[in-house]
Amino acid sequence: MQMFSIGNILNRKNILKYVYLMLLLASITFFTLSYTISVNNINVASGPSYGIYVNGKVYFIAQNANELEVIQGNRVVSNYSLPYFLGADPFKVAYGDGKFFIAYQKGPVIVWSNGSVLAKYFLPHIGKYPDIIFADGYAVVTASSGNEVYFISSSGKIINVSVMPFPQTLTYDNYTNVVYVGAYQSKLIYGISLSNFKIVYNFTINDTTIDTMTFVPPDALAVATYEQQIELINATTSKVIWAVSMPTTVSGAINGYSQIIYANGYLYVSIAHNGNQVAVISKNGTLVDLLSVGSVSPSSPNGIVYDPSNGMIYVMDYSANQISYLPAFSPTMPVKPHVSTTPLSTYYAIAGGAIAILVIVGVVVWLRRKK
Repeated sequence: MQMFSIGNILNRKNILKYVYLMLLLASITFFTLSYTISVNNINVASGPSYGIYVNGKVYFIAQNANELEVIQGNRVVSNYSLPYFLGADPFKVAYGDGKFFIAYQKGPVIVWSNGSVLAKYFLPHIGKYPDIIFADGYAVVTASSGNEVYFISSSGKIINVSVMPFPQTLTYDNYTNVVYVGAYQSKLIYGISLSNFKIVYNFTINDTTIDTMTFVPPDALAVATYEQQIELINATTSKVIWAVSMPTTVSGAINGYSQIIYANGYLYVSIAHNGNQVAVISKNGTLVDLLSVGSVSPSSPNGIVYDPSNGMIYVMDYSANQISYLPAFSPTMPVKPHVSTTPLSTYYAIAGGAIAILVIVGVVVWLRRKK
């Protein structure tokens, strides 16, 4: 049997083809390793908390400035002063039927459009962590220090549904017309049908607090918990499909200010408590990246918004007074499972060294053939 060695390779007629192939493979490897997500920052008013995408723009609450600001692309294009209520701060925003619905911490829910307040609702036990979404013609709000979920119709009629204590997160399944609710210090998830405002789903998870959750089409819930886990749950059977724990190297922790969203096959979770990172998890449960956001640490990322008009993810960095933005991951991107212990520069050095060696081999081969 003929041994495979550099000497044998040098005597073959396809020497250059071999070298070209090796260089091509090395280049592909280097490209894959060096494909990094570029995160940029936009300076905004104080205390950006949560936002929403509407018609090509991202609207977000600048909590400490008492403003609603608007980003298009990479700049702030508008800002609006919000009404002041003693002891209350604007917190989260939803949109539907041409109107914005803004929930204040320990304050009212206002209906807002074109700089004008159309209505105010002072709902009992809103508390410090209310969530608000718009679903099937209703603004849906949690009483985060009580045990109610409120449904506000376009006519102003309010329907309340009793749930577990301290509800703090909502998501909407538009396939079945069900709103799901999770709570602080509770393992329960309730599903409320918008057809009759009855609880039609009631299941538990293994963790003690559901900080944030989102619907993953066609029939799953992604849940981020105080135990620093992300779980994907089948909404029909209530079975856990997979669970991912945050690595010990993550900066900060998931808490009640964190938000999880789903876009293009990936989940994004803000590490809000003393953190400056956003975790990116594939739909099959692989942690693929921990992205640093904001120019200061901790930047305390809160809300996350996906803009489908430009394919960007926007992150509200509360403590940095910035909005970070980055291209959304897609199934075609050359990503690898996250490795927390090896700096990316090490991979660059390895790939660069391999390419240099192959180039030298190619030159030697060429010179040998010329002799």
